[in-house]
Amino acid sequence: MGKVFGSSGQTSNPFGTVGVLTGLIGAVFSVLLWIHFYQPDTTILGTYSPQIQNGQLGDQMSMLAAVFGVMAILSGIGGGLGGKGSSTTVASLLLGIVGVSFPVLTALNIVENYVPNPVR
Repeated sequence: MGKVFGSSGQTSNPFGTVGVLTGLIGAVFSVLLWIHFYQPDTTILGTYSPQIQNGQLGDQMSMLAAVFGVMAILSGIGGGLGGKGSSTTVASLLLGIVGVSFPVLTALNIVENYVPNPVR
């Protein structure tokens, strides 16, 4: 009955798993906002697309992207501090950076000043 209830020897990284999940959510929000920035007439979200451009939905998605992105970055840092950095640690850091890209760049007015939208 060896190893039935014992450990298999593999360890998991819960911070990395949480970081990947929150980073993925933040990255999806940020990518949707980038798509709506460069293609304002897109209908990728159907009837919700005009609300992203003109309504509060864009602000709410930007805030959620920032919150989930920061959570992913902090989870990636926490997972890496344990000494057992793995692919989930790196993935959570990268997805977190993608998640905070749109909110940070628009808050600093870098997007409008240096990368103007040719359609607008």
